[in-house]
Amino acid sequence: MTSIIQPDGFVPQAQGIDAAVPIWFKIDWSPEIEQGIYKDWGTYYCRRRRENLGMHYFDKALKLIPADFTTLYRRSQSKRKNSLAESALLDCLEAKRLLKNLQRNDAPINLEVCDALYDMNRFESAKAELHDNARLFTGNKSKMFEQRLEVVDGNIEDACGPSMTHFISENEKLIIHLTELLNKHKEDDRPLWKILKEQEKCDVQSIPEIEEEMLSPLEIARRSRAFNVCNQMFIDRSWLDVVFLKHVRKNPNLLLDQCKKSTEYLQPLTLKKYDEIKNFLKMLEARSPMYNIRYQKFTNKKLMEKFRQEYLYRVQYQTSRNMKAALRSIRYLRKTKNLSKLTSYVEEVMGDYVVKKTNRIMPWKFEFLNEVYNTLALAYVDQYTVPKNFRFAEKNALLRLLRFPMEKSLEAKPFVFGDRTTHQDTASVDPAVSKSRQIVNRFERRMVFAKYSIEKAYILHQIASTHLQSHRFDECCFSARKSIEEAHNCNSFIWQFLSYLLIIKANAALHKVERTSEALAKAASIAIKLKEKDINHFVNACISCNEEEFIVKKQSVFSNSRRDSEKSVRSTLSMRQSDY
Repeated sequence: MTSIIQPDGFVPQAQGIDAAVPIWFKIDWSPEIEQGIYKDWGTYYCRRRRENLGMHYFDKALKLIPADFTTLYRRSQSKRKNSLAESALLDCLEAKRLLKNLQRNDAPINLEVCDALYDMNRFESAKAELHDNARLFTGNKSKMFEQRLEVVDGNIEDACGPSMTHFISENEKLIIHLTELLNKHKEDDRPLWKILKEQEKCDVQSIPEIEEEMLSPLEIARRSRAFNVCNQMFIDRSWLDVVFLKHVRKNPNLLLDQCKKSTEYLQPLTLKKYDEIKNFLKMLEARSPMYNIRYQKFTNKKLMEKFRQEYLYRVQYQTSRNMKAALRSIRYLRKTKNLSKLTSYVEEVMGDYVVKKTNRIMPWKFEFLNEVYNTLALAYVDQYTVPKNFRFAEKNALLRLLRFPMEKSLEAKPFVFGDRTTHQDTASVDPAVSKSRQIVNRFERRMVFAKYSIEKAYILHQIASTHLQSHRFDECCFSARKSIEEAHNCNSFIWQFLSYLLIIKANAALHKVERTSEALAKAASIAIKLKEKDINHFVNACISCNEEEFIVKKQSVFSNSRRDSEKSVRSTLSMRQSDY
């Protein structure tokens, strides 16, 4: 057989599994050459803004030769571009240490250390490092550090200059309050059981329950406004992109559960980019704080105070106009007797707009609250009238008089195995139940931050009304009694009367005649204090209906007992006859 002579450097064609391995992997590269390839690839990908690949190849290069200060320097630069200043500082410090072991000094690496300290907002450390390097090098190399030193000195002047003095003098009390809070919540390195023992808390659980921070609507609006103002000052028109990126992180339209591959990629990408923007904004704010920008805009204190007063007056005037328009709409809706629209409009105005106004912007806030809630209460009372030719002896006459809907849903539903609508947890099935839960949660959240008793009486009345519509009668009575207490604190007879009506409806729906009569007696005493003929007439009609129902119920009980006694007498007679 003749042998085939192969040329030099021939690599045989791979077969099977080996076919997936690139040919260049089979070449026996030296570690120095392979490390240089990885380093160049890392630099290439980082310049193309593909940081993940760049960092991957930098890491592979450092695995081959860990003591390569050039790779550490390039990786530090790439990390600083991605706002990873702390990790970049560690890389450039390691590169500087390696050079020091070789008894060498490199100006770009030392400058990278100063830049990393500067990006971490450690201006004092960066200034000291720049001074040391300016004395260490000469010529053009020294000028690089001197130029950076001018920038750092300017930032320190902006942060600690006269603008800071002016800011502290204006907000001295707030700064002291925040300092006390920070000192109070300092990290404690002691074991958890010691901390809990001092606080006289149970130390059985190793992980205590984390309390959710409840923020008022005003505080939420303040934080949102401060976030937008900060972005507007430092990145100008791009602040809308930051807000968009903030909300897109949890947007279900982007992170679809069905798209598994894209979600796994997009979710960490959005989180990473938003964290980068936040870090860069913190750098900008540290170099020139907001109080410094404001101080530079208004160097004249009198002019700045004049501008603030004018702005305050404009906001007060616009708020006054909005409130007068809201009052006109509320009175018109009451006049047209559109109760459902009036209720939703009042909740929208008071729950979403007025709660975000301070007493400085809205000095007449208490008067406006009284006017709105009293108008709404009067609109509720207007619907309770006795219709003409009303029959008091009819079945469920009291419920019809109280305008309570008589539906089959009031009847107890039997449990049917396999039928989801009869399960106890029907919130996931019945959208009406889920909606009522959401409404109750909204009012309960408002209740936490309500200041005035009339507002609390309104909120508790609405909670009780929602429970009544969902046929949760015990919860309705409980909330209505609490509403009566708050209405009593502010001497509001009309809200006491409305809350008593809810208790009357709940008891009447369950046909509890005695409890209904007690609630009617209390409502009648409140109606006398209101000094309104129509209300007194309506309460008297309700009492008459309840008395009729009581008589009918008593007669039915008497007839049933009499029928039972007759049956028992007949049974005894038949037994005696059988004995004979």
